[in-house]
Amino acid sequence: MNGCARLAVVILAAISSAFAGAAAAETVTLDVAFKLTDPDYRPLAGVPVRLVLGVADWQAPDAGIRIVTGDDGTAHFTAPAIIDRRWHWTNAGFTPLAIPSRVDHLAIAAELERVLPRRDGGDATYHWLYTADVVRFRDGDCSTEDIDAIYQAAPDGRFTKLVGTGATGPDFQMMVDGLVLTGGGYKLSDFMLSRPEDGTGGHWHLKLGLMRLPKPVLR
Repeated sequence: MNGCARLAVVILAAISSAFAGAAAAETVTLDVAFKLTDPDYRPLAGVPVRLVLGVADWQAPDAGIRIVTGDDGTAHFTAPAIIDRRWHWTNAGFTPLAIPSRVDHLAIAAELERVLPRRDGGDATYHWLYTADVVRFRDGDCSTEDIDAIYQAAPDGRFTKLVGTGATGPDFQMMVDGLVLTGGGYKLSDFMLSRPEDGTGGHWHLKLGLMRLPKPVLR
């Protein structure tokens, strides 16, 4: 059996295992170190944020933890969170092939203020829920696709009304009050999910940084 054939057998076996296994989830104690900055990494103090980390009913208006950033732009807290084990596809070296691997997955959502200019010269403030996913590989490395969707509250208060997807991608655009908006306003600037055996004192640990991008300029 040549090298290509052996690789194909390994990939097929991994695929079979991937579809044979179901995702396992557990509720853990998560220690969170959060920081909010501007694009120059200067801390943003006194900013209210609602963080929803590994919560099943993440679209509920009262889900998660409400914090206010300190003078250094940070907040630290401990909360229960659901972390699941799932299959994640990654490229095999520099080939176009992808193989699945088991990862720890944490769903993240953050309710944040988004200030946008109005045509009359004033500003409008929106409260949107930004979502992202962080996965941790067996060797401790972590990966994310950054903020991938934005939601606003429906009439019942739940954040189920999709504003846009691919919020940090180059082609992201959405229509807000007749204005075409490019860019979602926030991005992940730092992230690391660690298991207790990584030396985090018996709890899971999340290091999470968000960056608030400049307010758009009307043209």
